[in-house]
Amino acid sequence: MRWALAVVVASIAMYMWGYFYWMASGMPEQGLLPVVDAAAAGEALAEHFPEEGVYMVPGHDPTVEGFEELHTTGPLAMVYLTSDDGAPVMDFGMMYAGFCHMLLTCIFLSMLLGLTFGALPTLFYRIRFFIFVGFLCAFYVQAGEAVWWRSPWSWQLVTGLYDWTALTIGGAVVSMIAPFPSYTRDEKNDAS
Repeated sequence: MRWALAVVVASIAMYMWGYFYWMASGMPEQGLLPVVDAAAAGEALAEHFPEEGVYMVPGHDPTVEGFEELHTTGPLAMVYLTSDDGAPVMDFGMMYAGFCHMLLTCIFLSMLLGLTFGALPTLFYRIRFFIFVGFLCAFYVQAGEAVWWRSPWSWQLVTGLYDWTALTIGGAVVSMIAPFPSYTRDEKNDAS
């Protein structure tokens, strides 16, 4: 029962942290540039990117005539067209899906903690473990986006900081509520 409670409370903590980070802290503005003319930009997107999906400019096929010159002279862009007909600013479906994503993440964090099987005997060791897990996940994904897809470092650092802190918070809350094993792996092996 404590494992289930740990997952639910950790999910709520991550959700609240996400609200603070993305809505109240002003951090996204550190990685986003303002659009000069949002209406004109939207019209251009609709004209040049006709359906939802991921586009690369000048493309991703080096065999296309003129590709190398277009790639060399720029600009280079990766466009995520997520809703060609718009969406509500506060979309309940997205909020619900986001909470479910965090709930599944916290289930995985609790499973990861369970796999340590007593190797993290104190709350300090558990939290330190999740600080590193959060950093590792954020580093691999966000630095990879910047390195391989040329995503701007400013945005990847903003999202990476969020990923790191959210996973650390989720793992810390799971660590505080989940039960500690009553024996270590060596004691279990000795008993069998």
